[in-house]
Amino acid sequence: SLWSWTKDFGEDSLTFNAVERAKRGPHADLRLLVYACGLWFGAILAGYLSWLQGLALLVGAYALFRRYSLTTVLLFSLLVGGAIYSVHESTLQQSAVARLIGGNSEVKVRAVVTSEPKRTIKKVKGSLLNGGKLSFIARTSWISISGNASGVRVPIRVLADVNSEHVIGEEIELTGSLIQTSEKRVAGTLISSHQIRVISPPSILAKALTKIRWAFREQLSKFGDDAGALIPGMIIGDTTLQSSVFTDEMRRAGLSHLTAVSGANFAIVSSLVFFMTRRIVPRIIPRLVLTSTFLVLFLLLVRPSPSVLRAGVMAGVVIVARASGNSRNSVAALATAISLLILIDPFQAHDPGFILSVLATSGLIFISPALTSRMSRFLPEVIAELIAVPCAATIACTPYLLILAGEISTFSIIFNVLVAPAVAPITILGFLSLLSMPIDFLSKALIWPAHVCAQWIATVASWSDSTPNIGLNFWLFISFVLLCFLLFSRRSYKILMIVLIIVLGNVVAARIMFPGNDWKIVQCDVGQGDALVLNLGAGSGILFDAGPEPRLLARCLRSSGIKSLPLVVISHGHADHYFGAKGLSRKFEIGEVWSNGNTIIDEIIEFKATKVRQGLKASIGEVVIQILWPDGSGGNFQSLGGDGSSENNQSVVALVTWNDRKILVTGDIEPEVQAKLRREFDLESVDVLKLPHHGSRFQDAGFLAEISPEIALVSVGEGNSYGHPNSELLNALTEQGVRVLRTDQDGPISVAWRFDESARRYIFTTRTMKKEWWRVQWR
Repeated sequence: SLWSWTKDFGEDSLTFNAVERAKRGPHADLRLLVYACGLWFGAILAGYLSWLQGLALLVGAYALFRRYSLTTVLLFSLLVGGAIYSVHESTLQQSAVARLIGGNSEVKVRAVVTSEPKRTIKKVKGSLLNGGKLSFIARTSWISISGNASGVRVPIRVLADVNSEHVIGEEIELTGSLIQTSEKRVAGTLISSHQIRVISPPSILAKALTKIRWAFREQLSKFGDDAGALIPGMIIGDTTLQSSVFTDEMRRAGLSHLTAVSGANFAIVSSLVFFMTRRIVPRIIPRLVLTSTFLVLFLLLVRPSPSVLRAGVMAGVVIVARASGNSRNSVAALATAISLLILIDPFQAHDPGFILSVLATSGLIFISPALTSRMSRFLPEVIAELIAVPCAATIACTPYLLILAGEISTFSIIFNVLVAPAVAPITILGFLSLLSMPIDFLSKALIWPAHVCAQWIATVASWSDSTPNIGLNFWLFISFVLLCFLLFSRRSYKILMIVLIIVLGNVVAARIMFPGNDWKIVQCDVGQGDALVLNLGAGSGILFDAGPEPRLLARCLRSSGIKSLPLVVISHGHADHYFGAKGLSRKFEIGEVWSNGNTIIDEIIEFKATKVRQGLKASIGEVVIQILWPDGSGGNFQSLGGDGSSENNQSVVALVTWNDRKILVTGDIEPEVQAKLRREFDLESVDVLKLPHHGSRFQDAGFLAEISPEIALVSVGEGNSYGHPNSELLNALTEQGVRVLRTDQDGPISVAWRFDESARRYIFTTRTMKKEWWRVQWR
C-alpha cells in the first residue's frame, strides 16, 4: 500500500513505525556498517593522526593473515577512508590556485557555478556592520595571472557582489584576489573585485529547475511572514526568504532540521510517483525506474547538500532492494549511503550537515525502537512513537551539537513533539502545490492550508526566545547521567517525569526571580553592544539602544515581559547600538523612534526616526526624559583613540527622571563631551549611570566623580578585543562606593528601588542572571 511504502521508504519520516523496524532487526548487516564507519572515521582522522593510520596498516596486515574479522574490516576501511581523503586534500593543496594564494596580483578565473548562491548575513564587528556577500562554490577550468593562463580543475569559494544573480551550471569569468580559507573542500576563496561576466548559460534542465525554485519562492513571499518563508525550506530546502531572526529562532528551538530536506521528503515524492503511475505503468521494474528518475530530478531541484545526498542515496538503495526482491534493511541503506558519499566526496566526513543527518538517522534506527517499546507500556503506541522519534534524534545528535555550538535547546524535544502533527501536512500539500504550479488557482488553494500549519511551527519557534539553553559545561555530565537512567532504568517514565518537573520548575523559578515583579531597569546582555529597557508596566517599556543582534534583544525584551515600546531611542549610528533593532517592528508594537539623525538607523530599523537635540523634554506616564546631547554643534574628535570617535560624540544622551530617581543613559560619548555636560548640567543627583562607551579607558574623571551614582551599569561583550571595560576605571568607581555591574560577568541585570520609611531614603536592589540561566542572584 501507499502507507506501507512511505513508511519503509522514509527512514527519518515521523510516520515510520519504530516497533516494526525493531522486529525486522536493524543490525542485519553489522559488517557493512562497520566498514562505513571505518571509511568515515578514516577520512576524519586523515591529516590529524597519520601515525595512527600507519599503525592500523601494520595491525591490519597482521590481522588479515591471521583471520578475517570485524576488526580487519574496520582497519581496512580506516586506511581506505584516510587514503582517499589524503589524495583529495593533496590535490587541492598542490593546485595552481593554492600556489597563488597570498599574492598581490589579481587573478582572472573561468569557472562553472556548482552550488546554490546564497547571501551571507550582515554581521556586526565592533561598531561596524560588515555588508553581506553572495557566496557560492565554483569549479575552475582555467586561471590567469598577468596574462599567463593555465588549466586547473578545482573547486573554489567565490564571494561576489550581493546584487549579482547566478545559477548552478552557469559558466562565468571573474577577477579578484585569492585568500586562504579554512573550508576544507575548496582550494581557496576568491573575492570578486569586478562585475562577474557570464560566458554561457546553464543547461536547459538546470535553468528549468532554477525557474521552478524562483517561482515557488515568489509565490510564498506574498504571505510576507515567517510561515511563508518556512514552507520553501521544508519542501525544496530554500531558506532565502527566512530572516536572520527567524532562522536563529528555529535553531534555538531545535527545529532547523525541518528546513533540511530529508528522507521524509523523498518518501513522499517516491510514494506519490510510484502509486500515481501504477495504472499507466503496471509493471514493477519500469515503475521503479520512473520513480528513480523523479527522485533524481527532485534531488537536483532541492540542491545536493550533504543531508539531501544522504537521504537520496538511502532512497536509491531502497529502490534497488525492492527491484531485486531483497528485504529493505535500514541499516544496510544507511551504511551504503555513508560509504558511497565518503568514497565520492571524503570532505563530507567533516561537514556538520552530513554528520547531523547520519546521527539523527542512526538515532531513529537504533534508539527509537527501544524508546517506543518502553513508552508503549504506559502510553498509546501512536503517542509513544510521536515522543520517541524526536527524543531518539535528539539523544543521538546532542553530544555533537554540544561540541559544535556549545549549547542545545532545553525544550527541543517538546518543541519537536508540538510541531510534529503539522510537518506531514505541510510537506504533502507543499509538494502538491509545487507540482500544480502551472494551474495557479489550484496551487494557491493547496498552499493556503499548508501556510496555516506553518504558522503553528513559526509560533512554536518564537517561544525559543523565552526558554533556556543547556551549556557545554556542567549540564553535559548531567545529561549523560539522566540519559543512562532513561535508557536502562525500569522506572524510566518516572525519572522522565522528574526531569521534566525539575526543568520546568527551574524555568518558572527563573522567570519569577528575574527580572522580578518590581523591576524598573533591565540592562540587557547583548554581547559587545548596548541595550537598556525601562519598565512602564503592563508589558510596556522604553528602549535605549538595541545592541548588535536582533535575537539577543528580542530574547531580553520577551524575558522581561515587554510587548510594546512606546519609545525607542537609538543613540548613534554604530552597529553595536542599532543593528539589533532590525525587524523589531514586526515583533513588538513601536510608538516612536528617536535618534541623532544618522540616516542608516532609519534603513535598518525600517522606521522613520525623529532627530532629537539638546533641550527636548517629553513625558511618558511617570517617566520624564530630557535630552542633554547632542547640541547640534557637531565637532570633530578624531584625535581620540578608538574607531568612530566623531560619531560616538554625537550620541544621544538622555536624563530620565522617574519617581524622583534619575538615570543617565550616555551612549558612547567620550571625554570632551562628558566634560561639557558636567559644566552645563547638574548631574550630582544621578542614581543609575549607564557607563559611557562600554567602560572604555576614555573617560572624564571629573564627570564620573561629580555623578558618583549608586549603580553603574556596563554593557560589554565577554572576551572582547577592545579591553572593555577598563579595570582602572572600575576600581576607581568601586573606591567611590559605586556598585558596578557588568553584563560580561553578570549577564542581564535588573534594577529596582523602593522608599524605606524608617531610613527615609531610597533602597536600590539589583538582580543578575549570571551567564547561566539557573543562577539568579540578587542583592
